[in-house]
Amino acid sequence: MRDLDDVYVDDLYGLREQVRRSKDASRLRPIGLHEIVRGRGAVHSLARVLERNGVKVSSKVCVLSDSTPKTYGREDVLDVVRAVLGVDHDVQVVIVAHQPGDLVHADETTIARCTNDVARLGPDVIVSVGSGTLVDIAKYVARELELAHVVVQTAASVNGFADDQSVLLIDGVKRTTPSQWPRALVIDPFVVAEAPLAMTRSGLGDQLSMFSAAADWYLAGAIGFDTSFSPTPLAMMRHESGALWQYAEELGRGDHQAVDLLASSLAVGGIAMGVAGRTAPSSGTEHVISHLLEMRAGSVNAPSASHGATVGVTSVAAILLWQRIREHLRQGGYHVDEANIATRERVLAAFADLDDSGAAAAECWHAYEAKANWVRSHLEDINHVIDHWSDHDTEVDDLLMSPPFVAGTLVRAGAPTTFCELDPAPSLDVVHWALSNCHLMRDRFTVVDLADLIGVWRDDDVARLLTEHDRLARR
Repeated sequence: MRDLDDVYVDDLYGLREQVRRSKDASRLRPIGLHEIVRGRGAVHSLARVLERNGVKVSSKVCVLSDSTPKTYGREDVLDVVRAVLGVDHDVQVVIVAHQPGDLVHADETTIARCTNDVARLGPDVIVSVGSGTLVDIAKYVARELELAHVVVQTAASVNGFADDQSVLLIDGVKRTTPSQWPRALVIDPFVVAEAPLAMTRSGLGDQLSMFSAAADWYLAGAIGFDTSFSPTPLAMMRHESGALWQYAEELGRGDHQAVDLLASSLAVGGIAMGVAGRTAPSSGTEHVISHLLEMRAGSVNAPSASHGATVGVTSVAAILLWQRIREHLRQGGYHVDEANIATRERVLAAFADLDDSGAAAAECWHAYEAKANWVRSHLEDINHVIDHWSDHDTEVDDLLMSPPFVAGTLVRAGAPTTFCELDPAPSLDVVHWALSNCHLMRDRFTVVDLADLIGVWRDDDVARLLTEHDRLARR
């Protein structure tokens, strides 16, 4: 692996050309990220990063962060950022969570407060210093205030640093929301590798989601529900991550070079989602299960396992479900039964416990209703795909990775592979609830929708899948 002592700037020319020359370029969006700055000492080059991205000397810089310590050798990353930028700029800091260890939630209240706090400062640029949720907030605030945004990544924990989409809590429900591409992403391996090992393992889990989500995206395209499916973003993600899996053990130990490789792979994953104009290349069944588990914990003010750790576990479950559904469809004899489309009463009952007001359940029904209406008017299209599944099975097979591969990669990194290994672990009842109802929370069509519509996603089906999941992890 390469020497990390030098900082270098990647203008993403190769990826831009890959998008421009692709056969499906017309349905893809240009890369809005200007550059990725990587290597040891990248944080100390921040002033030059701002200059290259049009921020003049003596500009007002708002540094958006939280109070969780983030180390850079013997220093705190936030102190280094302030010192580096303070030489030539007027630097003001906005802290999202004021108490160390406080969880940052990207909900309406937090978003509004941050937007107001930043607006009062009247900055020329936002520099965010943090990991996933903090950066999601900063991307959204930058869009609202029409400000340039530079990301200083502090953990290789998720793949959402480099795109223009943010996962926000709307009425207590996780929703992907348009935000803004950062101008630059700064990845210093001597910052990201100092993050807790759990965050690095979380990033590995988040990246593995591509091996289940891509099949869901293809399915949605095959039936005509989402015609945006494109092989180019998937090729981008998989090419960049090809060498990553063999370093799973090193990742689990926090090896600097392995973590840098993971951070690079996650960045390309984010760019791929931005190019696709949606998170679908890496967000399918596994993510909606994870979202429900996080939402249930949040509804009782309890902590939940890290997002990526949960996604790693749910990716195994999603691929196992795909394996089972493909077996059913190859056998034949299945069709969509309109009676299996969930009713308003079923959806509201599924999510009634998320809050006292019923707002979360209503938000879920609002999203599912649109999907249900589409399904009713396209039963023939869905059944045509089912009846001609042999035309699609090979395509899906190429997009999926085997459950033992995904589970084995997590094991080698010391990451959770089953729900009971998550920290904290959700109860079996909550896991069963999340798997049973995950497709009812949003308007994307996934393998769970198909399983439910053909009548093979009942309580005993969910229970058998969880048993199979546990058995796989014990091998």
